[in-house]
Amino acid sequence: MEIIDRLSAGDPEKKKYYIRLFLDTLEPELDNLKAANVAQPQEPIRAILHKLKSQVQTIGAAETHALMAQQEQHIKEGGQIDQPQLDETCAQLSTLIENLQELLK
Repeated sequence: MEIIDRLSAGDPEKKKYYIRLFLDTLEPELDNLKAANVAQPQEPIRAILHKLKSQVQTIGAAETHALMAQQEQHIKEGGQIDQPQLDETCAQLSTLIENLQELLK
């Protein structure tokens, strides 16, 4: 959240604005990730992970960022992630989204 705090310069309305921007990206992509089929070619999963990992890093969720970076690299190298791995990523993203939504209240 450090970057959001810097961007908002202490203005609570600006902070909410930036949080909403992150949520506008995270929420639909999480839905796409949840709908992904690990039995199909995994390039779409890799693309979603790639798109979201910088957002996640910006928010300061280092553990989730590391997990996503590892999975993206594994797929990029020709490997596949399985459903439990994808479920773990989705769970971490869901928690992150819930935490951001709480900050809007």
